[in-house]
Amino acid sequence: MEAKVITATVAKTTRENNKIWSVGIEGEEQPQAFCKSAYKAMRFCFLLKKRTEGASISEDCLILLSAEIKEEKAKKADEEGQKKLAEVTQEFIEEHSVDNVLAQQPEQEPMAEPEKPKRQRKARAKKNEEVANVIAFQ
Repeated sequence: MEAKVITATVAKTTRENNKIWSVGIEGEEQPQAFCKSAYKAMRFCFLLKKRTEGASISEDCLILLSAEIKEEKAKKADEEGQKKLAEVTQEFIEEHSVDNVLAQQPEQEPMAEPEKPKRQRKARAKKNEEVANVIAFQ
């Protein structure tokens, strides 16, 4: 009995910019499914493995799908970074445009209140030493 091997390959399409992945079991005429992304194709490979006990996923297929997923993530992150950069740049331009800068009222400093000197404790009155001695000896 031959071991069942699950494979995923890029299907032929009429459009060059779209990649369609066909996932199926080797030896069968019809593929099990067509997936629009490498991530979905990998998920379907593992689902098919679970459904068909004893089938294994081709190592070449896993390496190819992993590389494609990595490229898609990098491309998506780069697009998001460019989009965020464009938004921040646009906000900066709007905030610092000549019209906005000239339209702002110059900030007037509030009238400073004169500072009151801090209250200090009064010095104790010194008693005469004689009076202190008389009181102490009584």
